[in-house]
Amino acid sequence: MDRVGALLAEAPGLERASELAPDRLPVFEAFEQILPFQGLRPGTTVGVSGVGATSLALALIARASEESWTAAVGLPALGLRAGAELGIDLDRLVVVPDPQEQWTAVLASLVDAFDVVLAHPPEQTSRPHRLNARVREQGAVLVGIGRMDSDLTLHATNATWHGIGRGHGHLRTRTLDVTVAGRGAAAQPRHATLWLPDPDGNVSLAQHTSVIRLHR
Repeated sequence: MDRVGALLAEAPGLERASELAPDRLPVFEAFEQILPFQGLRPGTTVGVSGVGATSLALALIARASEESWTAAVGLPALGLRAGAELGIDLDRLVVVPDPQEQWTAVLASLVDAFDVVLAHPPEQTSRPHRLNARVREQGAVLVGIGRMDSDLTLHATNATWHGIGRGHGHLRTRTLDVTVAGRGAAAQPRHATLWLPDPDGNVSLAQHTSVIRLHR
């Protein structure tokens, strides 16, 4: 916890964008078309799982990181270069690689101070409902990698790399099938295929979204 306090003290000009009460934080256009509110709503939790979950989560928060202070916790192998290539503003990013046994306290402190928190919590995080309530109270956005109790979920499958043909070439682009579901306005699942990355190194929509109608 002392280390977290020192990191917060060293962050120059730390100011929550949520103090201006935006109705949503920005995302790339591809996500606007599949998220129920065309952005990240302050006070919500988002779970990202499946193949390429870390890249998908980084891309999801990249636009918000241009305007808001962002924290990443529990990702000791996080590649900052890869994050930057996906659009993360490293000048506005604070990283806590491994909070060890202080997971709950560290995560709560970051939720209090940052607009966007990217976390890879242990499977058994204590008191998840209390944490979700804190996210709502503070107007933060918590994006968790892995399956978790969240307001919104993004689950990726069928990762396909492109670029190698007839035994030569380079892996340059990748498509992911992404299903978005959740509570309230997101109760009806949506499905889309995303380029992550596309030929220009960005995230873009490869296929129009569709609503998945569940048979009961």
